[in-house]
Amino acid sequence: MKIRRTRLMTKLGRVVALQVVLLSATVAAGIYITNTIVEDFLITEALQNEASHYWSLYEQDPNHPLPNTANMRGYLVNSAVSPESTPRSNGIVPEQLLQHPAGFLGRVSMNEESPTLFVSQQSDDIGPRLYLVFFSEDVSQLAFYFGILPLSLALLLVYGFSFLTYRLSHRAISPIVKLADYLQDFRFGSYNQPAVDLGDLRALANLEVDVMIDSIDSFAERLDTFIERERIFTRDASHELRTPIAVFKGSLDLLQRKSDRSEDDVKAFARMRRTVDDMEGLIETLLLLARGEEVERIHEIRCLNELIPGYVEQLVPMAAERGLDLSIDEQAQLWVKAPSRVIQIILTNLLRNALNYTQQGSVIVRIRKNTISVIDTGIGMSPEELQHAFEPFYRGERSRASSMGHGLGLSIVRRLVHQFDWLIHVQSNVGKGTEVTIEFFEG
Repeated sequence: MKIRRTRLMTKLGRVVALQVVLLSATVAAGIYITNTIVEDFLITEALQNEASHYWSLYEQDPNHPLPNTANMRGYLVNSAVSPESTPRSNGIVPEQLLQHPAGFLGRVSMNEESPTLFVSQQSDDIGPRLYLVFFSEDVSQLAFYFGILPLSLALLLVYGFSFLTYRLSHRAISPIVKLADYLQDFRFGSYNQPAVDLGDLRALANLEVDVMIDSIDSFAERLDTFIERERIFTRDASHELRTPIAVFKGSLDLLQRKSDRSEDDVKAFARMRRTVDDMEGLIETLLLLARGEEVERIHEIRCLNELIPGYVEQLVPMAAERGLDLSIDEQAQLWVKAPSRVIQIILTNLLRNALNYTQQGSVIVRIRKNTISVIDTGIGMSPEELQHAFEPFYRGERSRASSMGHGLGLSIVRRLVHQFDWLIHVQSNVGKGTEVTIEFFEG
Protein backbone atom coordinates (compact mmCIF):
# COMPACT_ATOMS: atom_id res chain seq x y z
CA MET A 1 0.00 0.00 0.00
CA LYS A 2 1.47 3.31 -1.07
CA ILE A 3 1.70 5.89 1.70
CA ARG A 4 0.30 9.25 0.75
CA ARG A 5 2.99 11.86 1.34
CA THR A 6 2.46 15.55 2.08
CA ARG A 7 4.64 18.27 0.59
CA LEU A 8 6.90 20.18 2.97
CA MET A 9 5.43 23.55 1.99
CA THR A 10 1.94 22.22 2.64
CA LYS A 11 2.94 21.12 6.12
CA LEU A 12 4.52 24.51 6.79
CA GLY A 13 1.40 26.30 5.60
CA ARG A 14 -0.77 24.15 7.84
CA VAL A 15 1.42 24.83 10.86
CA VAL A 16 1.33 28.60 10.28
CA ALA A 17 -2.43 28.53 9.66
CA LEU A 18 -2.98 26.52 12.84
CA GLN A 19 -0.81 28.97 14.76
CA VAL A 20 -2.78 31.94 13.44
CA VAL A 21 -6.11 30.27 14.25
CA LEU A 22 -5.06 29.39 17.80
CA LEU A 23 -3.65 32.86 18.47
CA SER A 24 -6.75 34.48 16.98
CA ALA A 25 -8.96 32.35 19.19
CA THR A 26 -6.84 33.24 22.21
CA VAL A 27 -6.98 36.98 21.49
CA ALA A 28 -10.72 36.81 20.75
CA ALA A 29 -11.24 35.03 24.06
CA GLY A 30 -9.16 37.73 25.76
CA ILE A 31 -11.28 40.47 24.19
CA TYR A 32 -14.47 38.75 25.27
CA ILE A 33 -13.19 38.19 28.80
CA THR A 34 -12.03 41.81 29.05
CA ASN A 35 -15.40 43.11 27.91
CA THR A 36 -17.22 40.76 30.29
CA ILE A 37 -15.06 41.71 33.25
CA VAL A 38 -15.45 45.43 32.63
CA GLU A 39 -19.17 45.50 31.91
CA ASP A 40 -20.41 42.69 34.11
CA PHE A 41 -18.06 42.23 37.00
CA LEU A 42 -16.55 45.68 37.59
CA ILE A 43 -19.75 47.67 37.00
CA THR A 44 -21.80 45.24 39.08
CA GLU A 45 -19.27 45.37 41.90
CA ALA A 46 -19.16 49.17 41.76
CA LEU A 47 -22.96 49.56 41.90
CA GLN A 48 -23.33 47.12 44.76
CA ASN A 49 -20.56 48.84 46.75
CA GLU A 50 -22.07 52.25 45.98
CA ALA A 51 -25.48 51.09 47.25
CA SER A 52 -24.01 49.63 50.44
CA HIS A 53 -22.04 52.80 51.06
CA TYR A 54 -25.10 54.97 50.53
CA TRP A 55 -27.26 52.91 52.94
CA SER A 56 -24.59 53.21 55.62
CA LEU A 57 -24.62 57.00 55.21
CA TYR A 58 -28.41 57.02 55.03
CA GLU A 59 -28.68 55.36 58.42
CA GLN A 60 -26.57 58.12 59.91
CA ASP A 61 -28.26 60.94 58.03
CA PRO A 62 -31.54 60.32 56.17
CA ASN A 63 -30.99 63.62 54.41
CA HIS A 64 -27.67 62.58 52.90
CA PRO A 65 -27.65 63.58 49.23
CA LEU A 66 -28.09 60.90 46.56
CA PRO A 67 -25.30 60.01 44.11
CA ASN A 68 -25.32 62.45 41.22
CA THR A 69 -22.25 62.37 38.99
CA ALA A 70 -21.49 62.45 35.29
CA ASN A 71 -21.81 58.67 35.07
CA MET A 72 -24.20 57.81 37.89
CA ARG A 73 -27.54 59.12 39.09
CA GLY A 74 -29.49 57.96 42.10
CA TYR A 75 -33.24 57.92 42.79
CA LEU A 76 -34.72 57.19 46.21
CA VAL A 77 -38.30 56.03 46.52
CA ASN A 78 -40.10 55.59 49.81
CA SER A 79 -43.10 53.32 49.53
CA ALA A 80 -44.96 55.45 52.03
CA VAL A 81 -45.07 58.49 49.74
CA SER A 82 -45.42 59.00 46.01
CA PRO A 83 -42.29 59.12 43.82
CA GLU A 84 -43.09 62.70 42.82
CA SER A 85 -42.92 63.93 46.44
CA THR A 86 -39.85 61.94 47.41
CA PRO A 87 -37.19 64.42 48.59
CA ARG A 88 -33.69 64.40 47.14
CA SER A 89 -34.61 62.15 44.24
CA ASN A 90 -32.70 64.07 41.56
CA GLY A 91 -36.04 64.79 39.96
CA ILE A 92 -39.04 62.61 39.26
CA VAL A 93 -38.18 58.90 39.11
CA PRO A 94 -38.61 57.71 35.50
CA GLU A 95 -41.54 55.36 35.05
CA GLN A 96 -39.42 52.68 33.36
CA LEU A 97 -37.34 52.35 36.53
CA LEU A 98 -40.22 51.81 38.92
CA GLN A 99 -41.32 48.60 37.21
CA HIS A 100 -38.16 46.75 38.22
CA PRO A 101 -38.16 44.94 41.59
CA ALA A 102 -35.55 45.15 44.29
CA GLY A 103 -32.35 43.30 43.43
CA PHE A 104 -32.67 43.92 39.70
CA LEU A 105 -29.40 44.41 37.87
CA GLY A 106 -29.26 44.93 34.13
CA ARG A 107 -29.55 47.31 31.24
CA VAL A 108 -32.66 49.43 30.70
CA SER A 109 -33.84 51.80 27.99
CA MET A 110 -33.81 55.40 29.14
CA ASN A 111 -33.82 58.53 27.00
CA GLU A 112 -32.42 56.72 23.94
CA GLU A 113 -29.63 55.31 26.07
CA SER A 114 -29.05 51.92 27.66
CA PRO A 115 -27.62 52.51 31.13
CA THR A 116 -27.13 49.83 33.76
CA LEU A 117 -29.75 49.84 36.55
CA PHE A 118 -29.32 48.44 40.04
CA VAL A 119 -32.29 48.44 42.41
CA SER A 120 -31.46 48.15 46.12
CA GLN A 121 -33.88 48.00 49.07
CA GLN A 122 -32.65 49.08 52.49
CA SER A 123 -34.19 46.37 54.64
CA ASP A 124 -37.62 44.97 53.99
CA ASP A 125 -40.24 45.39 51.29
CA ILE A 126 -41.67 48.52 52.89
CA GLY A 127 -38.37 50.34 53.33
CA PRO A 128 -36.96 52.98 50.97
CA ARG A 129 -35.72 51.75 47.60
CA LEU A 130 -32.62 53.06 45.86
CA TYR A 131 -32.37 53.16 42.06
CA LEU A 132 -28.82 53.59 40.83
CA VAL A 133 -28.53 54.37 37.11
CA PHE A 134 -25.02 53.99 35.71
CA PHE A 135 -24.19 55.34 32.25
CA SER A 136 -21.42 52.98 31.11
CA GLU A 137 -20.55 54.52 27.74
CA ASP A 138 -17.44 56.19 29.10
CA VAL A 139 -16.41 53.00 30.85
CA SER A 140 -17.00 51.00 27.64
CA GLN A 141 -14.84 53.48 25.77
CA LEU A 142 -12.11 53.08 28.37
CA ALA A 143 -12.44 49.31 28.09
CA PHE A 144 -12.15 49.62 24.33
CA TYR A 145 -9.12 51.89 24.37
CA PHE A 146 -7.27 50.10 27.17
CA GLY A 147 -8.46 46.54 26.59
CA ILE A 148 -10.03 45.66 23.28
CA LEU A 149 -7.96 48.00 21.09
CA PRO A 150 -4.57 46.85 22.45
CA LEU A 151 -5.61 43.22 22.09
CA SER A 152 -6.76 43.87 18.52
CA LEU A 153 -3.47 45.56 17.71
CA ALA A 154 -1.68 42.61 19.28
CA LEU A 155 -3.68 40.31 17.02
CA LEU A 156 -2.65 42.31 13.96
CA LEU A 157 0.96 42.12 15.08
CA VAL A 158 0.59 38.37 15.50
CA TYR A 159 -0.75 38.12 11.95
CA GLY A 160 2.16 40.18 10.68
CA PHE A 161 4.77 38.17 12.56
CA SER A 162 3.15 34.92 11.45
CA PHE A 163 3.27 35.99 7.82
CA LEU A 164 6.89 37.11 8.24
CA THR A 165 7.74 33.79 9.88
CA TYR A 166 6.06 31.93 7.03
CA ARG A 167 7.99 33.90 4.41
CA LEU A 168 11.32 33.37 6.18
CA SER A 169 10.58 29.67 6.67
CA HIS A 170 9.54 29.40 3.02
CA ARG A 171 12.81 31.00 1.97
CA ALA A 172 14.77 28.69 4.26
CA ILE A 173 13.27 25.46 2.91
CA SER A 174 12.76 26.57 -0.70
CA PRO A 175 16.09 25.01 -1.79
CA ILE A 176 14.91 21.66 -0.45
CA VAL A 177 11.58 22.04 -2.25
CA LYS A 178 13.30 23.01 -5.51
CA LEU A 179 15.67 20.08 -5.18
CA ALA A 180 12.74 17.71 -4.66
CA ASP A 181 10.85 19.20 -7.63
CA TYR A 182 13.92 18.85 -9.86
CA LEU A 183 14.43 15.22 -8.90
CA GLN A 184 10.72 14.49 -9.30
CA ASP A 185 10.65 15.90 -12.84
CA PHE A 186 13.93 14.26 -13.82
CA ARG A 187 13.36 11.23 -16.07
CA PHE A 188 15.88 8.77 -14.72
CA GLY A 189 14.71 6.01 -17.04
CA SER A 190 15.16 7.99 -20.25
CA TYR A 191 18.33 7.65 -22.30
CA ASN A 192 18.08 11.08 -23.86
CA GLN A 193 17.71 12.83 -20.51
CA PRO A 194 20.78 15.02 -19.80
CA ALA A 195 22.91 14.36 -16.76
CA VAL A 196 21.79 15.56 -13.35
CA ASP A 197 22.75 19.25 -13.11
CA LEU A 198 22.18 20.90 -9.73
CA GLY A 199 24.47 23.88 -10.30
CA ASP A 200 21.61 26.40 -10.31
CA LEU A 201 20.47 25.23 -6.88
CA ARG A 202 23.86 25.75 -5.27
CA ALA A 203 23.44 29.53 -5.32
CA LEU A 204 20.30 29.20 -3.18
CA ALA A 205 21.45 26.28 -1.06
CA ASN A 206 22.25 26.43 2.63
CA LEU A 207 24.78 24.11 4.26
CA GLU A 208 22.44 21.12 4.59
CA VAL A 209 21.13 21.37 1.02
CA ASP A 210 24.68 21.82 -0.28
CA VAL A 211 25.64 18.55 1.42
CA MET A 212 22.65 16.85 -0.21
CA ILE A 213 23.61 18.23 -3.63
CA ASP A 214 27.20 17.02 -3.21
CA SER A 215 25.94 13.57 -2.26
CA ILE A 216 23.56 13.41 -5.22
CA ASP A 217 26.28 14.57 -7.62
CA SER A 218 28.66 11.96 -6.26
CA PHE A 219 26.04 9.24 -6.53
CA ALA A 220 25.13 10.34 -10.08
CA GLU A 221 28.78 10.20 -11.13
CA ARG A 222 29.18 6.70 -9.71
CA LEU A 223 25.95 5.61 -11.36
CA ASP A 224 27.04 7.02 -14.72
CA THR A 225 30.34 5.19 -14.36
CA PHE A 226 28.61 1.90 -13.63
CA ILE A 227 26.18 2.34 -16.53
CA GLU A 228 28.97 3.21 -18.95
CA ARG A 229 31.02 0.25 -17.74
CA GLU A 230 28.05 -2.06 -18.25
CA ARG A 231 27.38 -0.63 -21.69
CA ILE A 232 31.00 -1.02 -22.78
CA PHE A 233 31.14 -4.57 -21.47
CA THR A 234 27.89 -5.55 -23.19
CA ARG A 235 29.01 -3.99 -26.45
CA ASP A 236 32.47 -5.55 -26.40
CA ALA A 237 31.22 -8.95 -25.27
CA SER A 238 28.56 -8.96 -27.98
CA HIS A 239 31.12 -8.03 -30.63
CA GLU A 240 33.47 -10.77 -29.44
CA LEU A 241 30.65 -13.32 -29.54
CA ARG A 242 29.78 -12.44 -33.12
CA THR A 243 32.95 -14.06 -34.47
CA PRO A 244 32.44 -17.59 -33.08
CA ILE A 245 28.73 -17.43 -33.93
CA ALA A 246 29.58 -16.49 -37.53
CA VAL A 247 32.11 -19.35 -37.76
CA PHE A 248 29.64 -21.82 -36.30
CA LYS A 249 26.89 -20.59 -38.63
CA GLY A 250 29.12 -20.91 -41.71
CA SER A 251 30.25 -24.40 -40.76
CA LEU A 252 26.64 -25.42 -40.19
CA ASP A 253 25.70 -24.15 -43.64
CA LEU A 254 28.40 -26.34 -45.18
CA LEU A 255 27.21 -29.39 -43.28
CA GLN A 256 23.58 -28.82 -44.28
CA ARG A 257 24.50 -28.65 -47.98
CA LYS A 258 25.54 -32.28 -48.06
CA SER A 259 22.70 -34.41 -49.35
CA ASP A 260 23.69 -37.74 -47.84
CA ARG A 261 22.31 -36.98 -44.40
CA SER A 262 19.93 -39.13 -42.41
CA GLU A 263 16.62 -37.79 -41.20
CA ASP A 264 17.94 -37.59 -37.63
CA ASP A 265 20.92 -35.56 -38.81
CA VAL A 266 18.65 -33.18 -40.69
CA LYS A 267 16.52 -32.63 -37.56
CA ALA A 268 19.63 -32.13 -35.44
CA PHE A 269 21.02 -29.60 -37.90
CA ALA A 270 17.66 -27.79 -37.93
CA ARG A 271 17.70 -27.52 -34.12
CA MET A 272 21.28 -26.30 -34.22
CA ARG A 273 20.33 -23.74 -36.86
CA ARG A 274 17.49 -22.38 -34.70
CA THR A 275 19.83 -22.23 -31.71
CA VAL A 276 22.41 -20.30 -33.71
CA ASP A 277 19.70 -17.92 -34.95
CA ASP A 278 18.48 -17.45 -31.37
CA MET A 279 21.97 -16.67 -30.15
CA GLU A 280 22.53 -14.28 -33.03
CA GLY A 281 19.27 -12.51 -32.27
CA LEU A 282 20.17 -12.31 -28.57
CA ILE A 283 23.54 -10.77 -29.38
CA GLU A 284 21.91 -8.21 -31.68
CA THR A 285 19.45 -7.38 -28.92
CA LEU A 286 22.21 -6.88 -26.36
CA LEU A 287 24.03 -4.61 -28.78
CA LEU A 288 20.86 -2.63 -29.33
CA LEU A 289 20.34 -2.20 -25.59
CA ALA A 290 23.98 -1.17 -25.17
CA ARG A 291 23.42 1.53 -27.81
CA GLY A 292 20.19 2.64 -26.19
CA GLU A 293 21.03 6.34 -26.31
CA GLU A 294 21.78 6.18 -30.03
CA VAL A 295 18.70 4.11 -30.79
CA GLU A 296 16.37 6.53 -29.07
CA ARG A 297 17.52 9.35 -31.32
CA ILE A 298 16.23 7.44 -34.35
CA HIS A 299 12.68 8.58 -35.16
CA GLU A 300 11.02 6.47 -37.81
CA ILE A 301 7.26 6.34 -38.24
CA ARG A 302 6.44 2.76 -39.18
CA CYS A 303 3.21 1.01 -40.10
CA LEU A 304 3.36 -2.19 -38.10
CA ASN A 305 0.77 -3.82 -40.34
CA GLU A 306 3.45 -3.85 -43.05
CA LEU A 307 6.33 -5.03 -40.85
CA ILE A 308 4.72 -7.73 -38.72
CA PRO A 309 3.92 -10.24 -41.52
CA GLY A 310 7.63 -10.47 -42.36
CA TYR A 311 8.55 -11.13 -38.73
CA VAL A 312 5.85 -13.75 -38.38
CA GLU A 313 6.90 -15.45 -41.62
CA GLN A 314 10.37 -16.10 -40.19
CA LEU A 315 8.85 -18.10 -37.32
CA VAL A 316 6.36 -20.13 -39.36
CA PRO A 317 8.79 -23.11 -39.65
CA MET A 318 9.19 -23.16 -35.87
CA ALA A 319 5.42 -23.12 -35.42
CA ALA A 320 4.92 -25.82 -38.07
CA GLU A 321 7.48 -28.07 -36.41
CA ARG A 322 5.49 -27.85 -33.17
CA GLY A 323 2.16 -28.31 -34.94
CA LEU A 324 0.93 -24.83 -33.99
CA ASP A 325 -1.15 -22.36 -35.95
CA LEU A 326 0.61 -18.96 -36.20
CA SER A 327 -1.59 -16.17 -37.56
CA ILE A 328 -2.19 -12.40 -37.62
CA ASP A 329 -5.46 -10.69 -36.65
CA GLU A 330 -5.49 -7.13 -38.03
CA GLN A 331 -8.28 -5.04 -36.50
CA ALA A 332 -6.82 -1.60 -37.24
CA GLN A 333 -3.90 0.24 -38.80
CA LEU A 334 -1.12 0.90 -36.28
CA TRP A 335 1.60 3.51 -36.82
CA VAL A 336 4.48 3.74 -34.35
CA LYS A 337 7.48 6.05 -34.10
CA ALA A 338 10.38 3.67 -33.45
CA PRO A 339 13.21 1.86 -35.25
CA SER A 340 12.00 -1.21 -37.11
CA ARG A 341 14.75 -3.25 -35.45
CA VAL A 342 13.25 -2.49 -32.03
CA ILE A 343 9.81 -3.62 -33.17
CA GLN A 344 11.34 -6.78 -34.65
CA ILE A 345 13.17 -7.67 -31.43
CA ILE A 346 10.10 -7.06 -29.27
CA LEU A 347 7.73 -9.04 -31.47
CA THR A 348 10.21 -11.86 -32.17
CA ASN A 349 10.92 -12.35 -28.46
CA LEU A 350 7.22 -12.41 -27.64
CA LEU A 351 6.48 -14.88 -30.45
CA ARG A 352 9.37 -17.18 -29.51
CA ASN A 353 8.19 -17.18 -25.90
CA ALA A 354 4.66 -18.01 -26.99
CA LEU A 355 5.81 -20.81 -29.33
CA ASN A 356 8.21 -22.27 -26.75
CA TYR A 357 5.54 -22.51 -24.06
CA THR A 358 2.63 -23.65 -26.25
CA GLN A 359 2.30 -27.41 -26.80
CA GLN A 360 -0.88 -27.35 -28.86
CA GLY A 361 -3.32 -24.83 -30.25
CA SER A 362 -2.38 -21.49 -31.75
CA VAL A 363 -0.45 -18.26 -31.40
CA ILE A 364 -2.13 -15.08 -32.64
CA VAL A 365 -0.67 -11.62 -33.24
CA ARG A 366 -3.55 -9.15 -32.80
CA ILE A 367 -3.14 -5.58 -34.07
CA ARG A 368 -5.47 -2.94 -32.66
CA LYS A 369 -5.53 0.85 -32.88
CA ASN A 370 -2.88 1.47 -30.20
CA THR A 371 -1.78 -2.01 -29.16
CA ILE A 372 -0.19 -5.25 -30.29
CA SER A 373 -1.07 -8.46 -28.46
CA VAL A 374 0.53 -11.89 -28.70
CA ILE A 375 -2.00 -14.48 -27.55
CA ASP A 376 -1.21 -18.15 -27.08
CA THR A 377 -2.98 -21.26 -25.80
CA GLY A 378 0.05 -22.48 -23.88
CA ILE A 379 0.78 -23.60 -20.34
CA GLY A 380 0.07 -20.18 -18.81
CA MET A 381 1.43 -18.72 -15.59
CA SER A 382 0.21 -18.65 -12.02
CA PRO A 383 -0.23 -15.31 -10.17
CA GLU A 384 3.04 -15.95 -8.33
CA GLU A 385 4.89 -16.61 -11.59
CA LEU A 386 3.40 -13.44 -13.11
CA GLN A 387 5.06 -11.37 -10.39
CA HIS A 388 8.49 -12.63 -11.52
CA ALA A 389 7.79 -12.89 -15.26
CA PHE A 390 9.96 -9.87 -16.16
CA GLU A 391 12.93 -10.84 -14.01
CA PRO A 392 16.02 -11.87 -16.00
CA PHE A 393 16.64 -15.65 -16.17
CA TYR A 394 13.45 -16.42 -14.24
CA ARG A 395 11.58 -19.52 -15.43
CA GLY A 396 8.69 -21.22 -13.65
CA GLU A 397 8.48 -24.93 -12.89
CA ARG A 398 6.30 -25.70 -15.91
CA SER A 399 8.50 -23.50 -18.12
CA ARG A 400 11.66 -25.42 -17.23
CA ALA A 401 9.93 -28.73 -17.84
CA SER A 402 8.33 -27.85 -21.17
CA SER A 403 10.79 -25.61 -23.02
CA MET A 404 14.37 -24.69 -23.68
CA GLY A 405 15.22 -21.04 -23.18
CA HIS A 406 17.28 -18.47 -21.33
CA GLY A 407 14.56 -16.60 -19.44
CA LEU A 408 15.57 -13.30 -21.04
CA GLY A 409 12.72 -12.76 -23.51
CA LEU A 410 10.26 -10.79 -21.40
CA SER A 411 13.06 -9.01 -19.54
CA ILE A 412 14.50 -7.69 -22.80
CA VAL A 413 11.06 -6.75 -24.08
CA ARG A 414 10.27 -4.76 -20.95
CA ARG A 415 13.57 -2.86 -21.14
CA LEU A 416 12.90 -1.83 -24.73
CA VAL A 417 9.27 -0.96 -23.99
CA HIS A 418 10.23 1.28 -21.06
CA GLN A 419 13.01 2.85 -23.11
CA PHE A 420 10.38 4.22 -25.51
CA ASP A 421 7.87 5.09 -22.74
CA TRP A 422 5.38 2.44 -23.81
CA LEU A 423 3.46 0.05 -21.56
CA ILE A 424 3.40 -3.73 -21.35
CA HIS A 425 0.59 -5.81 -19.82
CA VAL A 426 0.48 -9.55 -19.19
CA GLN A 427 -2.62 -11.65 -18.53
CA SER A 428 -2.30 -15.39 -17.98
CA ASN A 429 -4.21 -18.40 -16.70
CA VAL A 430 -2.64 -21.74 -15.89
CA GLY A 431 -3.48 -24.29 -18.57
CA LYS A 432 -5.32 -21.75 -20.75
CA GLY A 433 -2.64 -19.48 -22.12
CA THR A 434 -1.06 -16.05 -21.93
CA GLU A 435 -1.73 -12.66 -23.55
CA VAL A 436 1.05 -10.07 -23.68
CA THR A 437 0.01 -6.59 -24.84
CA ILE A 438 2.24 -3.67 -25.83
CA GLU A 439 0.50 -0.28 -25.59
CA PHE A 440 1.88 2.56 -27.71
CA PHE A 441 1.35 6.28 -27.12
CA GLU A 442 2.97 7.82 -30.19
CA GLY A 443 2.13 7.32 -33.82
